[in-house]
Amino acid sequence: MRPENLELITELRHALHAHPELSGQEFETRRRLQDFIKQHTDFQVHDEGSWFWVEVPPRGRAAIPESGANPSPSADAPAIAFRADMDALPILETLDLPHCSQNRGVSHKCGHDGHSAALAGLALELQARPPEREVILIFQHAEEIGAGGFPASRLLERKPIAAVYAFHNWSGIPRGCVATRVGVSQCASLGLTVRMRGVTAHASQPEDGRNPAIALSKLALFSEELAGVQHLGHTNPHFKDLALSTIVNLEVGAKDFGISASAGELSLTLRAREEADLEKLKDLILETAEQLANEGGFELTSALHDVFPETRNSPESVAVVERSAGRAGLPLVQLDVPYRASEDFGHFLKLTKGAMVYIGNGEDYPPIHTDKFDFVDSNLEVAVNLWLAILAESN
Repeated sequence: MRPENLELITELRHALHAHPELSGQEFETRRRLQDFIKQHTDFQVHDEGSWFWVEVPPRGRAAIPESGANPSPSADAPAIAFRADMDALPILETLDLPHCSQNRGVSHKCGHDGHSAALAGLALELQARPPEREVILIFQHAEEIGAGGFPASRLLERKPIAAVYAFHNWSGIPRGCVATRVGVSQCASLGLTVRMRGVTAHASQPEDGRNPAIALSKLALFSEELAGVQHLGHTNPHFKDLALSTIVNLEVGAKDFGISASAGELSLTLRAREEADLEKLKDLILETAEQLANEGGFELTSALHDVFPETRNSPESVAVVERSAGRAGLPLVQLDVPYRASEDFGHFLKLTKGAMVYIGNGEDYPPIHTDKFDFVDSNLEVAVNLWLAILAESN
């Protein structure tokens, strides 16, 4: 990567970090990225409202044609796409950084500022050396809540795209190393809220009402017995592979000591390596909730939140990444098991082959989603060099 381009995207990354925006509110972030690409390239920027994509034509078909330029042999091949996310998290910035967040209570503690800046860096490099085939750069919104991947991935239904790639920075991997995994690399997950409503009564005469506290407690215990943390590392007879239920909230009634509660809710995060196991886990919990509600005479409702697909990498694309890492002189490690954390890039991988890869922050670096985390600037160059090598390998 050219040093002047690395300097530009490092400044861009710091600007994005200083002005973070939550999922679905990435207005300034989107404008800043679009302006950067328009200022430094002549590529066409397609604004889709909440997200946008950049069209990089193949050599010889540039937006401003070079005199005497001839199309490359790969010019008519389907495009190669790269995707980055751009939303931040509701976490207070506590680090004393020159580029610290100016939006109190919001910060880039997952490193999406670095993901987007690196993709903008690829645009800079391709402006100077046009690719052999068309390249699509996708800047996606709302990854943190699982709402952006599906609409952005619909681009793959409108344009022929041979493969799509993305990276995530990750702590626990040696700094600058590229980590890969064939098949599922991140689990599917969803949030499930179950609500029960009964009848209010005076606390002195609870028999006159219907209090859902016991039923919801039984449901919470059932979810733990079915797929709680104690099952990790052990065979669970209900599921083919890892399945995990985590209680994130349990509320019944209020601290009014004269009233027997009549309503409450239980919220769980469910995750599994296989989407079929996730569906089974959800169904078993809802079936038990219905049984408990019927026994207690409660009105039952439920809702799903933050639904993420499994992220399943194709063997062919992982092989391309691994050869490309060698081409770029980047150290490579292979993951033994998928990460439990979810990623909505899986929506893209349902439509074409591709891979989510990981670039290491350092084995002892603060984890993502914690207040001590900040994206490692040196990984900007690692990501851009890997993307360039993938393009070279794909011709």
